[in-house]
Amino acid sequence: MGWFGKEEKSEAEEAWDDFVRASNKRGNAMRELFETDPLPAVRKALNGGGEMFAALDLLMDVGWSRPELVRAVVPELYSCSLSLGRPGIFARLVLRRLSASGQEYAEGLHAELAPLAAATLREEVTDVFAMQALEMLLDDVGALDLHGQWLEAVRASPDVDVRELAEDYEEDENPEPPEPAAAPL
Repeated sequence: MGWFGKEEKSEAEEAWDDFVRASNKRGNAMRELFETDPLPAVRKALNGGGEMFAALDLLMDVGWSRPELVRAVVPELYSCSLSLGRPGIFARLVLRRLSASGQEYAEGLHAELAPLAAATLREEVTDVFAMQALEMLLDDVGALDLHGQWLEAVRASPDVDVRELAEDYEEDENPEPPEPAAAPL
């Protein structure tokens, strides 16, 4: 027991108290942010004009409850998602949450991704990392029609490493269906 009957806290208890204070402060800051229009600041951050990870973290937290905010920055998230690093992982998670927010959002996301993916398949079909990240995104959001376009573009790529992505996909993801059983005589 410390002075005047106060119990001294352990290091873990102090760390917990710090976490609770920070969590409360973050919650208050988020409430204040949403009393304004956060879209311009989020868009600016995702375009390299601020703290990209703060924007991605915010979108991951509120994506379920504010899918319209996420939908408004799909082009920016798409650009981030073509990375295999942390920004790409976080952006794909945010877009996956949007696609899981209901049929309307999934269909809208697929429609918005179509021209973005088509441009990537034309302009970056020799970038193995972009193609790999794009495949992960399309798989994450369930864009099977766009995935077929990805597969065609990758197979036709002049880059051997990119073409190998198609081979890897075919071996791992789409095993050949078994031959139908012979009909009895």
